[in-house]
Amino acid sequence: MVTVRPGGPDGGAVGGGVGAGTVGGTTADGGVGLVGARGGSLHAMASAKVPAATTPARVERFTTTNILRRYNADMRRRLSLLSLGLVMISGLPVAAQTSQDKDDGPRTGVYWRNRPSIQLGEHVRLDLQLKLQGDWRWFDPGLDEDQFDFRVRRGGVNGEIGDHVDFQIERDLQSDGRWRDVFVNWSTFRQAEITGGRFKVPFGYEELTGIADVDFAFRTLASTTIPPARDEGVMLHGRFLQRSLTYQVGVFQGDGDNGRLQEPQFVRSGEAQDVGPSFAGRITATPLRPLGETFEKLRLGVAYGAADVPEGLNSLRGETVYGTEEFFEPVYVKGRRSRLGTEVVYMPGPVGLSAEWMQAREERRDQGLGDVDLSDVVTTGWYASATWLVTGEDKEDFNKPRRPLWGGGLGAIELGARYEELRFESAEKTGTAFRNPRAEHILANSDKVLTLGVNWFPIRWVRVTANGIRERFEDAPRTPEPGTTEFWSGVLRLQVVF
Repeated sequence: MVTVRPGGPDGGAVGGGVGAGTVGGTTADGGVGLVGARGGSLHAMASAKVPAATTPARVERFTTTNILRRYNADMRRRLSLLSLGLVMISGLPVAAQTSQDKDDGPRTGVYWRNRPSIQLGEHVRLDLQLKLQGDWRWFDPGLDEDQFDFRVRRGGVNGEIGDHVDFQIERDLQSDGRWRDVFVNWSTFRQAEITGGRFKVPFGYEELTGIADVDFAFRTLASTTIPPARDEGVMLHGRFLQRSLTYQVGVFQGDGDNGRLQEPQFVRSGEAQDVGPSFAGRITATPLRPLGETFEKLRLGVAYGAADVPEGLNSLRGETVYGTEEFFEPVYVKGRRSRLGTEVVYMPGPVGLSAEWMQAREERRDQGLGDVDLSDVVTTGWYASATWLVTGEDKEDFNKPRRPLWGGGLGAIELGARYEELRFESAEKTGTAFRNPRAEHILANSDKVLTLGVNWFPIRWVRVTANGIRERFEDAPRTPEPGTTEFWSGVLRLQVVF
């Protein structure tokens, strides 16, 4: 008998007991049973003595041919009865176990639900997670960068407590790593869930996409610069009409990892001052859903956020694709930092199309000579991206290849292209432009990036990504290698995630 342990909707149980039973044995009349009989029963029947009172006609019935016919008929009858019995007996334990599992709910144990999972009674579930990304890189012209970069090493736990509470804990595994996500979510009402802790501020479609699910090796420059990213706070969020309308709105302690200050700032009283608190909200909708299936996957979104920034060299800064060089250094700011973003996502079948435009404006109160106000610093970013799953999987629900490598297939293959720009400038554009951090008219600089890529998913948990990247800068003195405005690079990534 096979013992079936519940594995939940994502996978099966680890282990299971198998019992042993005797199929053969002795028959009621003392003969040899079916299993293990190697002609013994046939020999006994063939050597049986014919009663003396039988006539020659009756003796003819006991010839070897007739004995074989009788034996074969008897064997077929016994096999039919045994097969029926085995079907009935084998079905009973599974049916009984299934019924018991439905009544008892999940049992305490360790399971594999596409990742290691621990079940503690009926109400507590812990899913262990691991994210690893290793990059092999090349640069033209050559830069002072390592050829290999162990980019991501993260571990964590996702959990559920009953039907109303879920949580997530994730941290970098290196010694100087940071806590990524540490939050609890109350989900009793899908229209009004509450999340508290450290998590991503609701701004930007690509920024809110998990690092293992981004279409290319790196997020766009706009997504790594303008959205706040993670911060400590509380958020109200929900969905209506089967996700046709979603909303997120939250209040946060600071302005996220992307907007954090690089060093403590002080006011006249001598007390340290930090950026924040901040506010952010996001709404997405599928307004064309009533027009039919073709348009139901077209989703539009808009987001807004704001925070107060203390005086100092605290503006947003421009970093290259690899995040190791700056092409726009921070300038003096003071006052409100506001963000506005729009997004469009469309995923019909194996095709994925997405685009975002976003802008941040930072006030510069009292930052000019004689404490006059200067024009705002404006950071604008946008991108357009297209991908195609050549092997035919559905893009919107894609989480594993249709024909994995271990199942005799080639896995899933995806092609993609993306173009983007991130630009820094001042709102004032008259007069002579300067690179000075207190200039009224700041000399602009931008980075325009073209990325071509291919993704290979041999199995659910493994992804191989190859990207070719071209960066083109506007201001030659402010590039990774001053005087050179165009840079090519390539990255080959191995990702393991469960």
